[in-house]
Amino acid sequence: MNSQTSTKKIIQVALFLVIGAIAPLLDTTMTNVALDTIMKSLNVSVNAIQWITTSYVLAMGIAVPVAGWASNWFNGKRLYLWALVVFLLGSIVSSWATTLPLLIVGRVIQGAAAGFIVPLITTLIVQVAGGNGLGKLMAIVGMPAVLIPILGPTVGGYLIQTLNWHWIFLINIPLVLISLVLLAWKMPSFPAVRRGKHLDIPSLVLLAGLFTSAIIGITRFSTGDSFTSLKVLTPLLLALAFLIGYVLYATFLPQKALVSLQLFKSPTFDASAIILMLSGIAVNGAMFLLPLYLQNSRGLSVVWSGTYLIAQGIGLLVVRGQIGKLTDSIGARWVVLAAIAIAIVGTLPFVFFTAKTSTWLVLLTLFVRGIGQGGLTIPVMADSYTGVPQALVAEATTATRMLQNIGGAMGTAVLATIIQHDLPKVGLTAAYQTAFLWSVGFIAVTAIPAWFLSHRKIAK
Repeated sequence: MNSQTSTKKIIQVALFLVIGAIAPLLDTTMTNVALDTIMKSLNVSVNAIQWITTSYVLAMGIAVPVAGWASNWFNGKRLYLWALVVFLLGSIVSSWATTLPLLIVGRVIQGAAAGFIVPLITTLIVQVAGGNGLGKLMAIVGMPAVLIPILGPTVGGYLIQTLNWHWIFLINIPLVLISLVLLAWKMPSFPAVRRGKHLDIPSLVLLAGLFTSAIIGITRFSTGDSFTSLKVLTPLLLALAFLIGYVLYATFLPQKALVSLQLFKSPTFDASAIILMLSGIAVNGAMFLLPLYLQNSRGLSVVWSGTYLIAQGIGLLVVRGQIGKLTDSIGARWVVLAAIAIAIVGTLPFVFFTAKTSTWLVLLTLFVRGIGQGGLTIPVMADSYTGVPQALVAEATTATRMLQNIGGAMGTAVLATIIQHDLPKVGLTAAYQTAFLWSVGFIAVTAIPAWFLSHRKIAK
């Protein structure tokens, strides 16, 4: 397909692709709501349980650069289907787990598969659309991310309460099998374009080293080590060394480097990349935080905590269509700045909420937060491809996804650290209130790079 493909055909392709994302996204939301149950079942701490999330993100981040390269050199449909098969394997291992290490192994396999599935959706859509009408298309691509948070926590909570937490992984098996049948039957083929760079091992080692070292340093800090301790500083300094090494490598050997430094010459791409990282901290961190807060501070069951989170999903759903249209018509800057203000309004009240706060007030706040969250993702993803040459689309996806994953892991680690450090000193409710205050700070900081996003009508 090319940029002349009809809009109807492009939308059909987008819908086929998002079918495959249902199981990974449903798994993520169900896992978040199950963390407290798994923590008690396996008798581990908050800091230990975060590895269920962190290991998933870590594996995903390492897989993303390979996915970016592979999308140019292998048939997109086959690549996508094989990634789903690997995700199925990871779900089976996770469902069998009776210890934290085995569960982490399963999550690593799942994360590696998701590291192919999620970027492939965006890369193939941008390629097939030729860069036109990206706001509307990103709204379609983001559909599972909008609908699943409405269903995932409630479905996960019901499975945990009526059966056990193993079923949040077992449910993936029929979902993936159905997706595989539908996609093999109906999804169009994406022949390998066989262009761009070959898989460059030095690039992969440097990027994987950067991502892994950064996550390990952040996670060690979250497990109680001081920021100045060698356990934290060593991996963080190593991450800095990998970053410097990659910049030098990409400068002197640009024809080989997996992610071209040319991408960062675009102010809109730079701004989008920074916002995706910061929003990863704010959004992913809060998604880790909210179910724990609802269950531990407000004393809700897993089913009810998932039911509360429906309000946030409805907020996302309400604005989904309009966000894409606004982004295409006026550019991303004003949409994102408005979303930041709304997200702050929908997060700040949690700093003051207690176990006795009105249920309706909590639900209204979650609804408002969902509206803000929608405006922080769709416009930024669309704007990250504005002005990017077709040949660099896969590399742009690699760069943005890695930064988003680092931000997500950082958010989970930082908020887990705050809760763990404050818990003995101020008590449960106050510890969660402090964590939410930090989340508000991360959201507010995104206003700075948001000013550099596009603020004009995007060509259709």
